[in-house]
Amino acid sequence: MPLKQIPKEKKEAYNAIVKDLKEQVDSIQKKAQKIEREGIRSKDLTSNYKKIAAAILYLDTVPLYCKMNEYSVQIMDIKNDLYLSTSRKNIYQALKLFEMIFGTVVDSSLTENEEIIKQFSLLTPKRILHILKKFEYSIALVEYAEGDASKWKWTFVELYGKLAVLGKNIINFKEYVNKMFDPTYQYYQEINEIIMFEKKILDFAAQKYRTKYELSTRDIADMNKGIDLLNLLVRINIILNEQEIAQDNKKTIEKWKEKLEMDIKKKEEELKKAKQANLPKKK
Repeated sequence: MPLKQIPKEKKEAYNAIVKDLKEQVDSIQKKAQKIEREGIRSKDLTSNYKKIAAAILYLDTVPLYCKMNEYSVQIMDIKNDLYLSTSRKNIYQALKLFEMIFGTVVDSSLTENEEIIKQFSLLTPKRILHILKKFEYSIALVEYAEGDASKWKWTFVELYGKLAVLGKNIINFKEYVNKMFDPTYQYYQEINEIIMFEKKILDFAAQKYRTKYELSTRDIADMNKGIDLLNLLVRINIILNEQEIAQDNKKTIEKWKEKLEMDIKKKEEELKKAKQANLPKKK
């Protein structure tokens, strides 16, 4: 398929409009890379704050790249794959920097990271809520820009999954559960919003993995990741004394497991039949 020919005047118009945006995003990108290098080189607590600062800067580039892509579509009727690709990479890099500090484990105790979290006094519930929402917005923005027909469609499932796990690992559940029913607490509203956010993103990411399994990969790992996220959601339901919701989620997990077992059995039978069909016939 031949490349689309774009009139010179449209290219010039586009370049003129995005000139300032490009300068902004290039400056932020360089700053993020510089702070990331500093954070990785040093070994004290400030190194982790630098990783967090770099991650936030990487996320700051995403709306700018998406805006330049939007102008590309409007003016030249073509997506800018480079800008969207860089946006995805920057979200992954931001997540990676947080994962270096708080880990990637899904099935650890909800209080596993309590001592790590306590080291970051500057990460108040208000800032944590802002960070989680910033990640969600960035992922959704690029996902929308790519569109349903994009070949990168299913990569966003992993991004939402990583965000759900990050939420679990950055939340001080012991403190939040004790304070979320105390309206006199300074961050009462924020911690309630964080808990609501985490429950929502866990369910959303789990459903995304189920859809990916059904419509694309048929990969057992994808279904299991969805189940892992729902199991985590159940654990949160239980510590919040949401017993009925926990039971409903447990039923969903059982249905998913039954579906997976049926699919595995069906696949094994198909392979067995195919193998028998290929056997040489007896004379």
